[in-house]
Amino acid sequence: MRSAELITGRRVAVVLHSGDDVLASIAEVCAEHGIRQGYIPLFLGAFRAVRFIASRVPGVDPEPPLKDSVEVTYAEGVGSGSITWDEASGAPHVHLHVAIGVKDTGATGYAGHVLEATTHYVAELVIEEVLSPEMVREPDELAHGLPNLSFA
Repeated sequence: MRSAELITGRRVAVVLHSGDDVLASIAEVCAEHGIRQGYIPLFLGAFRAVRFIASRVPGVDPEPPLKDSVEVTYAEGVGSGSITWDEASGAPHVHLHVAIGVKDTGATGYAGHVLEATTHYVAELVIEEVLSPEMVREPDELAHGLPNLSFA
């Protein structure tokens, strides 16, 4: 386990419009406002399409990370995430998870890590800037080498 007391800065409200690329738009807002790291405590909206890390076929071993993805269309939901600075690309890295219900299948539920998404009607979110400590993503051997949040 890790923990750190966060010193927060600004709070930015964002409205994404129909057709917006969700992850790219969030990164663009961060760049526009000079936010290098933070949290997304609130995300709600409608998706034209969202692709998750997931599988429709049961795996042999549930422990390792999935390499497959599933795309879901015309869904609405809520979520949250974190933002770290990616030194290699010189841009914010958005880590977003959402839980959604597919509209025309009785709100069948899906949840997980968002790989890509497009806004349908609208999406609203809040970005909370973190001034310190520095938030970084580092490979975590306890999580099969996945890059997990750490504090410098």
